[in-house]
Amino acid sequence: MSAKELFYGAGHEFSRAEARAYAREDLIYNVTEDLLVQMEELGVTKLELARRLGKSRSYVTQMLSGARNMTLGTLSDICFELGITPQVGFGVEAAETRELGVQRDDNPVWEPSDNGVCYDVIQVLGENVIDMRDPGQWEKVA
Repeated sequence: MSAKELFYGAGHEFSRAEARAYAREDLIYNVTEDLLVQMEELGVTKLELARRLGKSRSYVTQMLSGARNMTLGTLSDICFELGITPQVGFGVEAAETRELGVQRDDNPVWEPSDNGVCYDVIQVLGENVIDMRDPGQWEKVA
């Protein structure tokens, strides 16, 4: 159960900023929890991990609590010291099920571009999806 489900009902509408913040917190929580489970299974304490990394115990505690930003490089270092291989995957939801509410029909709001197709407020360029409601995003590609 996520924090969103815990504190808000199923029909609650979130702003883009709120949804982004919850997505960030979910990722941090899942990664740090997975690391803590691995450490427990391997019998490695935070103090031992700190020693292996050449960092302080408080640094490791802050990273594993989400209080300190963990880079991919740091994640790789932690996994190396634990003797595990990180696996990163991206679950791609069908555009129709995402909260953006993309409807793929024959009546796009914008004309299709040379290398992509426009649907409602979403423009698909190859593997890139551009939310046309966010001017900061589409001005960069214009």
